[in-house]
Amino acid sequence: MHIKETLEPSLQDDAVLEKLLELNEGDGLELVRGDNPQPLLERVLREYPLRYDFAPLEHGPARWRYHIHVREEPVHRTVMRYLAWDHDRLDAILTRAMDLARSEQWEEAAALAAEFRVGLFRHIEIENEILFKAFEELTGSSEGGPTEVMRHEHVDIKESVDGILQATVDHSLDELERHHANLLGVLIEHNMKEENILYPLTDRQLDEFARARLVEDLLLH
Repeated sequence: MHIKETLEPSLQDDAVLEKLLELNEGDGLELVRGDNPQPLLERVLREYPLRYDFAPLEHGPARWRYHIHVREEPVHRTVMRYLAWDHDRLDAILTRAMDLARSEQWEEAAALAAEFRVGLFRHIEIENEILFKAFEELTGSSEGGPTEVMRHEHVDIKESVDGILQATVDHSLDELERHHANLLGVLIEHNMKEENILYPLTDRQLDEFARARLVEDLLLH
């Protein structure tokens, strides 16, 4: 998930696509825009439906930044492949933020903590608003089911993430470690339940076309 370069807002869409095509599997780049890049992302999916994953680093309104990643294997899309990739991406951002904070590089740590918050809050939103609703419709499970539990866990996760960001702004390592421990106490098991149960079960309930449509909805939200 190495980001090779940052593409500034002045670059036109055709030039962005040329840069993307120069990347190798596993590489990525950071796209910067002054307005919502949704039309460009839709074009990327339309012209290269299996080649790229992407997720926001900064989500407007003044500036939009996206990490665009070349998938290691250009195979059919699944919920598991995309959301597990996003888990790994977010874990890497948090690890870098914690390392920077522990070495007292607070400004850089706060910037990465803000990226982590944008990414994880968006990840939670697409699960709550798209994935969980699809799962409930497919399985007939809602009240008292696994998605209800996970929605409650999402509330706790967001509270800990806010604490992490505030601690980096306040330069408080003790508070940062406390909120980080609280986050991991929920997040590790939460992600395992999603990757071992919820994601694969959703994938199994859908045919290839329906899975692709669902993942595209997640990507573009």
